[in-house]
Amino acid sequence: MKNKNPLYVVSKNTVQEASGMIDFLIKKLNIEPAIEFFNMLIEMLLEQVNSYPALMAIKEFIDLILKRVELFKKVSVF
Repeated sequence: MKNKNPLYVVSKNTVQEASGMIDFLIKKLNIEPAIEFFNMLIEMLLEQVNSYPALMAIKEFIDLILKRVELFKKVSVF
């Protein structure tokens, strides 16, 4: 089903349709490569989990990343 009122991201010579507000912001800020990198990193780390202590170490790492993102969000203009 096609969206009746789609969002569009215009940058330089390209126009992209965004599926929602989060997708719009990701495309507008051009952080898609960073998002893909973090997804790949987290997937790679989760593949290495073979025990509960390893899971907790990865969880602490992911929590650290999320705290840094929250801190950036608090001090940023966006």
